[in-house]
This record gives sequence, structure tokens and C-alpha cells, in this order.
Amino acid sequence: MFLLPLAFLACKTPSQTAKNPPAATAVKEPAAVVEEPVAGAEQEDQHAAGYNVSQELHDRTLAEVQLFIDNLNVTIRNRNFDGWRAALSDEFFARISSPEFLRQQNETPSLKARNIVLKSPNDYFLQVVVPSRANSQVDDIVFNDDNNVIAYYLETRTRRSENNESYIETRRLRIYELTKTGNEWKIKS
Repeated sequence: MFLLPLAFLACKTPSQTAKNPPAATAVKEPAAVVEEPVAGAEQEDQHAAGYNVSQELHDRTLAEVQLFIDNLNVTIRNRNFDGWRAALSDEFFARISSPEFLRQQNETPSLKARNIVLKSPNDYFLQVVVPSRANSQVDDIVFNDDNNVIAYYLETRTRRSENNESYIETRRLRIYELTKTGNEWKIKS
């Protein structure tokens, strides 16, 4: 799985983050997992003007996205390239199909360490997506607008501080950016 450098975060529940999300973090590779800050009073002002939706729309959309990702996980576990391709927006597929994107992926430490060279989107699917995304879980979503959301997994760990006191750390991991056209969700990145 590809992970960008991750920072430690304070705890916050999904309902606290749903209506006032932090700004999205740039992702260098579309399938990368990105961690974003989820707590802290200093962040509240930064995203107070974020896109707000009703709790009803949030809950309904979260359920739709969770079902979409659950079905996508089955497709990925079955190594069904055509089914996975159908779940991608045309723009996203064009991006991961580009020679430049594949060259960039070939330079990542995890592929280099395994001596893997990607030559096609199918290679990317089999060597990157299948091992890293077959068991994705959506715990929270953040709206960019009514039809575009970012899906997150919330990972909670118990840690020890320097003075050996334990504390809970929650990391919010970005797994997908999705767009909805009509009644159909697609992966945008």
C-alpha cells in the first residue's frame, strides 16, 4: 500500500468532522492514502466556510458510498479489471493510463523494492490497487459539493507519550475522492 508521510492527529468523531472538514490535501498518486488533520480549535476557522449539507443528506450519502466501496472491494478482490475500470471516471482512467503516470509509479520505493515495472493500467490495477484497496472501509465522508465527496477511513491507535502515558490517536486516512452522476458513483481520484 502506498502511504504518504503521515502526521499524528488528535481524536474527533466522524460526526464532528462531517460538516466542517479541513481543506483537502493534494495527492501525488491517485490511489495514495492521505492523512488530514481532524481536530484542533485552530483548524475550525480554516474550514468554517466549507461545504455544509444536512445531516439527512450526509447520512444517506455515507450509506451510498459505503455500499459502493463494499461492492468495489469485491470487484477488486476478484481481480476484475473491467469491473474496476467501470467504477472509475473517464478522467481518472485517462490519468492512470498515461505513460507519465506509470513512469512516476515505477519510481515509488515499494514498486522498486519488489522489482515491479508497470506498463499498463491493468498492471497498475494488479500490482497497486489489488494489494492496497481490496479491503477499503469508509468511516466518514466530506462534501466538496452535493455530488462530490472525499471518503475517509478513521484509524484509532493507542500510543505512549515520552513520559509513558497512554493516549488515543486517530488518523483520518483519505481513501477515495468520488463523484456522482445521476445515481452512479465513480472514483475521481
